[in-house]
Amino acid sequence: MIKVLVVDDHHLFAHGLKTMFQPKDCIDIVASTTNGHEALSLLKRHDVDVVIMDISMPVIDGIDTMKLIQDAGYATPTLMLTMHQDIRQIKRALEHNARGYILKDASKTELVEAIQNVSKGENYFHKKVNDQLFEFLRGNRGSTDSDLVNQLSEREVEIIKQLSLGKKGNEVAEALFISPHTVKTHRRNIMHKLGTKNTAELVTLCLEKGVI
Repeated sequence: MIKVLVVDDHHLFAHGLKTMFQPKDCIDIVASTTNGHEALSLLKRHDVDVVIMDISMPVIDGIDTMKLIQDAGYATPTLMLTMHQDIRQIKRALEHNARGYILKDASKTELVEAIQNVSKGENYFHKKVNDQLFEFLRGNRGSTDSDLVNQLSEREVEIIKQLSLGKKGNEVAEALFISPHTVKTHRRNIMHKLGTKNTAELVTLCLEKGVI
């Protein structure tokens, strides 16, 4: 039986994974958390063979969570399970010793295979990710920063401009007559698009590219 820890900020997704596997799959979700900081304490309490890690989480992202785990002396192999296939995110994950990278639109069969491979110390990459890595290594580096900023919507640019003024989420919401939750969602989506880790990086990149 492969014992798995899930670190994902969506409760329903983690619950869905737990109910997905049947006894014949020989995969047991022994624990889950929405907070990367709690992952370390769960590893201390449970015998875990594989960590399934989302990249995008609000308190601490998946890659920084991997660093915490490794700095604590754990060598538990990590499978990144995310909706994002930006080459920079993939590269960051591999640089921090992720064993696999699979997208959330993968089938159950693919996910089972990925968990099995990673548990044995082997690598596993979703086909879309594999193709992207191949193109990257071949020299076709994909979207540039300029291409990415051109994908921003008018609303996203408005939010970036407000953030560049040093405004907090609730202040941005008030200025644009939207809810703080909407601001949070937009900011998260923007950072995913641009591959930035925080608001400071986001604003700096957009200033460099003339977005604001």
